[in-house]
Amino acid sequence: MTHRPAQLRSPVALLTSCALLLAALAGVVALSGRAHAATELGKFTVAPATGSITDIPMTTSVTTSAGCNSTTAQTTVLRLVNPTTPTALLPLAQSVTKAGVGADPFTVALTATAAKPSLQSALTSAGVSAPYDGTYTLALMCTTSTTADRFLAKIRVAGDTWTLLEQQATTLAVSAAADVPVGGDLKLTATVSPAAAAGSVEFKNGDTSLGTATATNGTAELTVKAPAIGGPLPFGAVFTPTDADAYSSASATGSATIDYVVTAKDADGKDLTADPTLAIGQKIKVTVKGFTPAAAAHVTLSGSTATYPDVTVTADGTVADYAFTVPDQLPNGDHALQFSEKTGIYASLPFVSTDAATSSPSPTATDNPDLTVTDEDGTALGTNPALDPGQKVKITARGYTASATVKVTLADSTATFTDAKANSAGTVDSYEFTVPSDIADGDHTLTLAEDATAAHSVTFPFTTGGDDSSESPSPTPSDSDSGTTPTDGADSGGSDTGGTTGGDSGTGSASGSMAATGTQIGAIGLASLAFLAAGSALVLHMRRRGLLTFGHGDTPQHR
Repeated sequence: MTHRPAQLRSPVALLTSCALLLAALAGVVALSGRAHAATELGKFTVAPATGSITDIPMTTSVTTSAGCNSTTAQTTVLRLVNPTTPTALLPLAQSVTKAGVGADPFTVALTATAAKPSLQSALTSAGVSAPYDGTYTLALMCTTSTTADRFLAKIRVAGDTWTLLEQQATTLAVSAAADVPVGGDLKLTATVSPAAAAGSVEFKNGDTSLGTATATNGTAELTVKAPAIGGPLPFGAVFTPTDADAYSSASATGSATIDYVVTAKDADGKDLTADPTLAIGQKIKVTVKGFTPAAAAHVTLSGSTATYPDVTVTADGTVADYAFTVPDQLPNGDHALQFSEKTGIYASLPFVSTDAATSSPSPTATDNPDLTVTDEDGTALGTNPALDPGQKVKITARGYTASATVKVTLADSTATFTDAKANSAGTVDSYEFTVPSDIADGDHTLTLAEDATAAHSVTFPFTTGGDDSSESPSPTPSDSDSGTTPTDGADSGGSDTGGTTGGDSGTGSASGSMAATGTQIGAIGLASLAFLAAGSALVLHMRRRGLLTFGHGDTPQHR
């Protein structure tokens, strides 16, 4: 039988077979690589947690945060991750007994490896030369293999001592300054705990960074420009530790309230003070800054059923010169004209309403609408009151810049006084002033001036020493003594015709008695005049102190 050679296979089929073979080989290699890749199982701690870099072994016990997930107990090995070649692991110690079965944490004692290295010798082997100061990573291997699953920890070397680094959790709290108007300076504060955690805090509004501040002694502060629109301003903060091995990062959120700026003028264009008193039918104009440009602002009046149409905000976010008339039948008391573009967020003008019959009289030319002074009991004092040394009064002054510092000085006096502070409405409220005990009698002026060049100031004039008893002295006994009979025979009383007019036919001795009677009458007249002068002075004094009134004309009546 004749045999013929078989035909050669197609070159295409041959190449296809080679490609499949190579692909299968690559898959095997890949699977083999993944099977031997080390897994980080968690953290571990050591005891003792500090020691000398020359100790062998460097520590004697280890505790893990989980198990090795092994089906059989294994010898675990403590290794140093080479700081110059992280893939290289240098042995330091190994477990005395086998452990690591399952997922439960375990604790095992350590002993030196056969090579008995110290941490110092391991660092030297890794190419680190003295001084060894720095932070290093330790790995606890679940088997003796350098590719086994592992737990990680960090230590810090300072001089000849190493210390385990256990990261402390940090917390963050944020706050914002109050009474900040639109466009004003807004201070944001972040408090880091523990205070020893150094780092930086970044403040954010949503995803927009507002700026970063350094945390010093647990506090980071940043002052930013408040937005041009009033209402709540949500913000957040993120703490980034300088030493991430020692402290964790932290974050917090908060909210600031940005105040609308509300001003009002009367019909004559004069600025109204904070919380003004308005009469029924009185017309004012109100301006509010801080709205969304071109928005529709809703207008409401508290304590009233009156309705008002919406007002259109200008392109710069302002309700300008809104005309408002205090409505009829509005109850006397506290009210607020409110402007809002969002539910629950208001720009408010608080005021006190009063009807025309009980309204206070218009201020006189000498009254100062920016000044109110009361005594300690809250009784209002009039213009240029008379005060006593040591007397205490409470002063309310208006018209300052919001939150301004106000200097207090007394003319012609060396006394010093504590600065006053204006509130967000520009009012110094109930500043306590005590008249100096050594003040001289006469006219005085207390000035409350904003601490800025050419800034607003309010003066409080008053007088002291108005009750001078020397002007109306009480009569002395010699002035009114009528019991003394003149001994001088030449006294004019001897020829007084009053002695005979009464029908008395007495002798000269009778005439002397009539002369004494005339003297008594004169003395009584002088004494009466003296008492009348003293009584007048007392009435004037009490009237000036507001302690005596007559009828209903002295004090305005209110309902």
